[in-house]
Amino acid sequence: MKTKITNISTICTWSPAEGKLLTLSDVEILVEDSTIIQISKTVGGAEEEIDADGALITPGFVDSHTHPIFSGNRANEFGMRVSGKSYEEIASMGGGIISSINGVRNASEEQLLEECLERINFFLVHGTTTIEAKSGYGLTIEDELKSLRVIKRLNESSPLDIIPTFMGAHAFPPEFKNDHQGYVRLICEEMIPVVAEENLAEFCDVFCENGYFTLDDSRKILETAKEYGLTPRLHADEFVDSGAAGLSAEVGAISADHLMAVSDEGIQKMAE
Repeated sequence: MKTKITNISTICTWSPAEGKLLTLSDVEILVEDSTIIQISKTVGGAEEEIDADGALITPGFVDSHTHPIFSGNRANEFGMRVSGKSYEEIASMGGGIISSINGVRNASEEQLLEECLERINFFLVHGTTTIEAKSGYGLTIEDELKSLRVIKRLNESSPLDIIPTFMGAHAFPPEFKNDHQGYVRLICEEMIPVVAEENLAEFCDVFCENGYFTLDDSRKILETAKEYGLTPRLHADEFVDSGAAGLSAEVGAISADHLMAVSDEGIQKMAE
């Protein structure tokens, strides 16, 4: 079926041919079976018409870093941040990533699906049509798989395109507080193999940061992930320059995120 979109104020999109943003005014769009087939002053042959009511039209936004699979919230931590406490201080008090674990662990897959569906719809309402979505608030084999299965079900049932990332290496769970290497082994020897076997993720992400996963931990996890067909990603150099940007280049990561404390050397390694 063909659909015409009229009464558009401006279309703003990227022009690959010109290598720049392109704006078009006083035009209409003709869509056939979800594919744009014509943009011109007037289009015809449509069975359906949508009045844009003078709106701006852009391509769907892409959010390449999201953590939508959680239960509950950490609203109380906003007040702590406003009062001057750092991310690291809040985490040392049991907040941050660790405070989200219980919600995911205590929720059934159906409960988690229902709660996360609200967030997925929120993305769509605000113009985002593709996201990358990470696990990472379960931190057990069962709860990481539960999170990834929820991501898969959301992708199958929603118009939003959702690209799954396994992030069991988001933090060390309380039961491994004094056995970091034991948890790294669990990720490499048990979590990654079953995630790959069930085809639940395209990427593997690691939080490489002081107090979280070291360079050696991160390298081991990401090299293991590559052996199982998962593409590396990194939370890198967010608070201090840990050398994670350089590691992202070393392992061929598709992205190194945050980078607020990245060094010039790290930038150079990524550029190379």
